[in-house]
Amino acid sequence: MRARKLLNVGLTLAVLVAIVGLYRLTPTQQDIQDPTPVKGAIGRAVHTPRFDLTVDEVRAGKKLRIPRAAPDRDSLTAFVVVDATVTANREPIHIFNVRIKAADGVTYLGSNRSGLDRVDLTGTEFAPGIPVRGSFVVEMPAEQVPGAVLQVMEKSAMNELEPQITVPLGSDPLNVQDVVSLTAASDT
Repeated sequence: MRARKLLNVGLTLAVLVAIVGLYRLTPTQQDIQDPTPVKGAIGRAVHTPRFDLTVDEVRAGKKLRIPRAAPDRDSLTAFVVVDATVTANREPIHIFNVRIKAADGVTYLGSNRSGLDRVDLTGTEFAPGIPVRGSFVVEMPAEQVPGAVLQVMEKSAMNELEPQITVPLGSDPLNVQDVVSLTAASDT
């Protein structure tokens, strides 16, 4: 009789452990709806079904000089300029979702300063097969860039399971310039 009680207790514990284990392994609704990360590196092309992205350089400045616009823009933090090349693959697209996620988990959205929409990559329509070289601009503290990750998606809403390009921006501190000049997006 004592052996039977020990067996019942052992089986009950095994079932409880299995239930807890399955509960922890079950994906949440957010896991199901999150974008699909596509990892890349600076200097290498990252491919998704809709577009390709190559991050060429990351620069930072206290002020931002926008072509054909005056005066230079000031920031309470810094302007982080990510120079990149984007190529649409299937059909014309726009890239509306650009952000940098710092190592501490804080996410900084792409800047929407006056005049940027005419010259940066977020204001560009990408034609299939034609690479466009330009910049993304994010306002954030420059000391937050080491360990941060650039996140780029085509859509800003309804982006469940869409590819999200993630490119680590390196671990070295940026050399913050007084003025960083933005080059207008153009076909390469």
